[in-house]
Formats: sequence, C-alpha cells, structure tokens
Amino acid sequence: MLKFNKALLLSSMMLAGSVLACGPDFPMMLSSDRAQTFAVLPEPVFLVEIQALASAVPDLSAVLAKPGAIVFEDSYDYQNDKWISATEQAEQQLLSSNQAKLVQQMRQSSTVQQALSVGEALPAELGFYTAAAVAFAQKDYQQAAVLFRQLLALPLEQQQQRRSWALYSLGRVLLQQNVTEHSAEVSALYHQLQQEVAAGLPDPLQLAVASLGEQAKLAKQQGDWAGAIGLYAAQSRWSESGRASLLLLSKELAAMPDQQLMPLVQTPAVAALLSRYLMTQFSALSYLQPEQLERLLAVLNQLPDIQLKNATPLATVAYQQGQFALVKQLLPHLDQSSQAWWLQAKMALKAGDTAKAAEFYAKASKAFAPLAKQAEKPAAQQDYYSKASIDELQTQQYCRIQAEQGILELSRGDYLQAISLLTAAGSEYWQDTAYIAERVLTLGELKSFVALHPVTTVPEKAQWHYFSDTAVEVLLRHLTARRLMRAGEYQQAQDYFVDPELKQLAKRYQQHAEKAASSWTDNAKAQALFEQAKLAREHGLELLGFELAPDYQVFYGQFEPYEFDAKTPALPAAELQRLSSSGSTYNNRFHYRQLASELSAEAAKLVPPNSQAFAATLCHSTKWLLVRQPELAQGYYQQYLQQGPYVSWGAEFGQTCPEPDFVAAKQRQYDNWQQQLRQSVRPFKLPIYAAAVLALLGLGYLFWRRRTQKQGRPS
Repeated sequence: MLKFNKALLLSSMMLAGSVLACGPDFPMMLSSDRAQTFAVLPEPVFLVEIQALASAVPDLSAVLAKPGAIVFEDSYDYQNDKWISATEQAEQQLLSSNQAKLVQQMRQSSTVQQALSVGEALPAELGFYTAAAVAFAQKDYQQAAVLFRQLLALPLEQQQQRRSWALYSLGRVLLQQNVTEHSAEVSALYHQLQQEVAAGLPDPLQLAVASLGEQAKLAKQQGDWAGAIGLYAAQSRWSESGRASLLLLSKELAAMPDQQLMPLVQTPAVAALLSRYLMTQFSALSYLQPEQLERLLAVLNQLPDIQLKNATPLATVAYQQGQFALVKQLLPHLDQSSQAWWLQAKMALKAGDTAKAAEFYAKASKAFAPLAKQAEKPAAQQDYYSKASIDELQTQQYCRIQAEQGILELSRGDYLQAISLLTAAGSEYWQDTAYIAERVLTLGELKSFVALHPVTTVPEKAQWHYFSDTAVEVLLRHLTARRLMRAGEYQQAQDYFVDPELKQLAKRYQQHAEKAASSWTDNAKAQALFEQAKLAREHGLELLGFELAPDYQVFYGQFEPYEFDAKTPALPAAELQRLSSSGSTYNNRFHYRQLASELSAEAAKLVPPNSQAFAATLCHSTKWLLVRQPELAQGYYQQYLQQGPYVSWGAEFGQTCPEPDFVAAKQRQYDNWQQQLRQSVRPFKLPIYAAAVLALLGLGYLFWRRRTQKQGRPS
C-alpha cells in the first residue's frame, strides 16, 4: 500500500542507540554516591583559613564598600592597546577637565620646577602631589619627600583629594631613602593612613589596603615573620594580593631545608601558616610534590607543642592521607571550629555511628551560624576587593555541611529533615533536593513541605534556574505542579505553577482531559484526546517532565549527565519502596512523548479507520517517537498500513503530518453507518419489496372498504 521510509527509520534507530549526552559541568549529586560523599573531606579554602592569622588592624570594609564609594584599578584599554593605571584614571575622572589637563602637563615636565610652574593655577594639594610624583619618577627622593610633607602640612580641608595618596607615597619615598632609618616612621604613616581611611578619608586608589602589604613586606625584611603573616592575612580580607603573598611565603617556607625551617616553625604564626597551607593545598602537593608534603608533615608533627596547637589542620591533612590512627590521636585536641566538627562527623561515619555523625554535623553548622548571617548582607555592603568574598567562601562550606547532613538524614529515613537541610543549603544542591521532592516524598508530604516554603518574592524569569539561589522556591513549586499533573490532579497543579503561562497551559490540558472523559460522542472524545496529546508533546517538559531522570527538566531537557558503570550503592529498603511508587510509567527519555503518542493513538481508535483523521492521528503517534523509540513508531505505522486509508501524503508518513480532520471523520462515520445499514439489508431485498407491496395493497384495500361502507349507509 505505502512504503515506509526504512532508511530514515534505520538511521533513527542507530541514533537512538549511539548518541552520548554532553553538556555543561553538571553539579555533583551528593545522594548518587553516598559512600563517597561521606568519605571525602572537601579541601578547605586557603583564603578562609588564613583569616585566623590576621593582625588587628582598622576595619576598612565600611568605607571601601559603602554605596557610592569610588575606587579605581589598573585596566587594559583594548581599543588603544595599552594599560591605564588606576592613578591615571583617577586623575582624569575625579578632576575637572582643566585640572586634569594641567596635571597631565605637569607629569610630562622635565624638571620639578617646571612642573610647579605649570601647576600654579591648581589647588596647592594637586600641585604639591603631582610635582612630588615627577620628582619620584626622576628618583629625586629627597625632593619628593619635601613636597609630600608640604602637602601634608596644609590645613586638612585643603588636602582631602590627595591626603591618602601623600601618606602612602611619603612612606614609599622614605623606604627608598633608607629602610633601617625610616622604618618606624613609615609604619606610623601607614597606620595613620589606615585609621583615617577607616574613619572616612576618601581612598580611590585603595592605598590603605596596599599599605598593609607594604608593612608586611617591611616586617619580613626585618625578620619579623609573625608580623608579616598577620599583616598579609589582614590585607587578604580586602585584596587578592594578601592571599597571594601568603601563598608565596608558604612556598618559601616549604622550600627551606630542615635545618633552616626548624627554628622558624617554633614561631606559632609560621607553624600555623604552614599547617594551613598543607591542609588547603593537599591535592596539588600530593600530586606534584608528594615528597615535600611528607617532609613538612614530619617536621610539624615531630614537635608536640606545634602539633597540639595546630591539631585541626594537621588532623585534616592526616584524614586526607588516610592516616586515621593519627586522626584519632589528634581528636581530643581539636578546636571548636566547624572544620573540627566536620572532621569528627566524618570519623563517626567511618565508624558506622550515624547518630553521632548527625550530632557533629549539627555542631559544625552551628559554628557557621554567624557567618551565614553575614552572607545575607546586600552585595553593596560585602567586601569590595575580593572577587569571591570571604563570606561567600565560608557560606559555600557551610552549605556543603548542611547538604551532607541532609544526605545523612535521607539515608537514616528522616526525609522531611533531609529536604529541609538541602533546601537551606541552596541551589548548588538543587538536584539532591529535587531527588527527594520528586522521588522520595509522598505527594502529600511534598505539598505539606512546599506550604512551609512559600514564594515571597518572585525573581525575574531569567533567574529561574538551578544555579540561582533566588529561585529554589520557584523550582520547588514547579516540580510539585508537574508531579501533580502526572498524577492527574490538574486543578491543584495550577495553584502551584508560578508562571502564568504554565497555569494557562495546565488549565487547557485539564479541559481537554475532562472533555475526553465526559463527551458523549466518539468523535468529540477523539478530538479532545488529540488536543491533549499535542499539549503533552509540545509542552510536556514544562507541564509533565521529571526534574531529574528521565527528562531532566533541570537542564531544560537539553542535556543529561553521563551514566558511569560504577555500581550504585544499595539504598535503604524504605527509600527503594518509595522510589518504585514514584517513578515514570514510561522508563525512557522524554517520557511525555510516549504519553502523547498513546493519547493520539487512543484518538485513532475512536474515528473511522477509513478516515483521514485515523491516518493523521497515527502519523503524529509515529512522528513523535520516530527518533528515540523507533520500534514503537514502527508499530503505529504498521497499524496504519493494516487499517488505514490511502492518503496523498503517505510517502512522508511519520515525518510530515497534517492536522486530523475531525469534521470529515464525523461525516465519514455517518456515511459508514448508512453503508452498513444498506449492506445489512441487501440479502432480504425481495422479501422486503414483497412485504412493502403487500402492505401497500392492504392499505389500499382498507381504504376502499372504508369508503364503500360509508357510501352504503342510509342517510
């Protein structure tokens, strides 16, 4: 009758069997390999750990990060292919055009006197500072110091634009003249700069922070390792330079021979820095410099006083190495930090004591509580200089602890506590949250939980994704809505959709489903079923899709994680039972396509097989499964071949499908009934004619007799 495009079918089958999913860097699901999750102690962050080593210095956060604060950094001008210094930017943008032009001319002067002459029309502070900068560039440090001091001698109200610049630059000039002679004065200048900036002095070049590094460098030159470490650690609160400097110091210490290193590690700050360096750089060191790692650990562990004072970082490194006996030895000496409680939770899990592990996880979270509150500050009030602020890094660790505790509660069977902890852990662990919400909780439990987490503020639709912390509640409600849709609770589902468009689509889906169930005629049912099928196919991911397997709505259906051959760890029986009752009826990718195909095929059963609607509905059933489930698509095509009519578009069956003509199908049904009636009475044609003739004769006789009788009556 018709020839199915076998080449297309064959290629589709090959595609379905061979294509591997690819996509972005998928966040790891902690629940997928719980043994690994509980065994691994994530590497702490160097920037966070060194904060405990910071010296007490004026707090610069409030001024540097306050709304409206103007700061400059060196940047690259790609259009003109050159670097533009922060100083140049500030001189061009913070001054009037005439002042900026004069300053630029002063900097181009060949002598200091020429510069002063050019800048006569400028305010005194601008003239003194720029002339001093010219002297500094010419290495006339004595003249530069004189000019900087003249600026600082002006009345305070006349030096607000360049005071921070002058305090910092005078210190640099004095160090160029004689470090030993001027070190005390330089430290005093830098400390004064930090205090005044903390009190509100404008610092557009971030020189107060830079001065901490200069003080640290000076301390290091004088052999004061403890002072240098404390100042660099303080600087790291606001500048990447502080963190980088401490990493360099750590590497310098690590490269020293034992006879040179041993006296230095007697200094508590040095031992503390080195132990934190090993703890936070363990992965790189164990891979690139394993011998150095072993040597440094031996140095730090051979002195009991050093070992006990740094018990937590050294126990962390021991755990990372698998030296659990050493960890047990250090456990009584751990501090009260979140890292220490986290480590103890890991050891409790290793011993199989889940109750004790849960207790330690709770203590680790509690130790982080003040940090979590800091992370709630508006972005404008967070640390200005750091690309990833200390608060953000600490919060990431806090969320990881919360998430691991959630996985522990999941394994212990406390599902509501598990999802509460994972929801609080944020969007990074959304897939684990979704797993519990979609597969582990009953529908009733899920609705009760969602009721406790209302959407107070709806974020922009562009933020409705799994890596946006603002969207977790929205994602949770949409997951619940789709689960209700799959359960046939269409009216309830509409209440959970936050997106108005999805509400309308869900309402249309409900209307078609109800019409298919309540219509009196097969034709009306078929039409409603097909409309429902189209919605399932075109909007199934948003209305019916699973957040995770098999549909991966979490990635908008575009990607699915690779499936490795590793053995899936055994799950608790109670969890497995819940999984079996919440899974998809169709265990295949984009399961709603099969649902749509079945609905369309059901519509085909309700229209005449010799109608265009029969062929068109089966064509859509075939088309929707052709790529991913070609064997099912072939079944629908065979059904059409066996029962369907010839259609002009049959050569492209399953590829290009017209809309079913249900009006024509209704007429075809009526015509079929007439034809069936004629065919059913054809064998009795002569008797029926004879009976009809006799009936007519009988009626004629009765009419004649009645008329005769009426005429024969007497009047």
